[in-house]
Amino acid sequence: MKKLKKIVLKIPINPSYQDFFDLLTKYELLQIHRFDDIHIYATQRFKFKNKDFNPKNLQNKFGIEFIEILAKDTQKNEFICLVKHRWYEELRNFFKVSEILIEPPIIMEDDSLIITYITPGANIDTIIDLQKNIYGDNYKILSINSVQPNRSNLNLLLTERQKEIIYYSVEHGYYDIPRKTNSETIANHFGISKSAFCEHLRKIERTIFFSIFK
Repeated sequence: MKKLKKIVLKIPINPSYQDFFDLLTKYELLQIHRFDDIHIYATQRFKFKNKDFNPKNLQNKFGIEFIEILAKDTQKNEFICLVKHRWYEELRNFFKVSEILIEPPIIMEDDSLIITYITPGANIDTIIDLQKNIYGDNYKILSINSVQPNRSNLNLLLTERQKEIIYYSVEHGYYDIPRKTNSETIANHFGISKSAFCEHLRKIERTIFFSIFK
């Protein structure tokens, strides 16, 4: 069973984006909505040094292809925006390892970014090696801790088949009291025997329970 770890790093700002961060006194990537090898769609918070600066001015600059203002605080000069932009190369390298996930927020601090990854413990050395290859000694490990599972962590703990079965079972009331469906009905939905379904559940529940209590 995969034991999940959380590693928090402080990494230098990519020089290609220094002009972008020089515009800001505060930056946070609050939520990732979707990403692929090229783009990320995320909600981000900006506070600009120039109180007259409009985030729309960032569009088509610094790899930002689309930006929409969701909220603004004129007194603090802060904006929350939906942004589509290109990954910079260093972060893109991490997604060549499918079991490495980013946990928001990503925060600007001085001339660095604070970024958190969640991954099975076996990948921690891979993350550290990538830091060394990219930044040499110009990075810092702030913490490495074990994490408890939640819905997003299940992407690492469970197989695709297990996720399909457990999500369907929960959504259709298998765990409700009283139950709204039974094991035979769900087994028929997946085209498997009742005993095979029950065996899937035992393995799923064992994985989740052991990750919490061991």
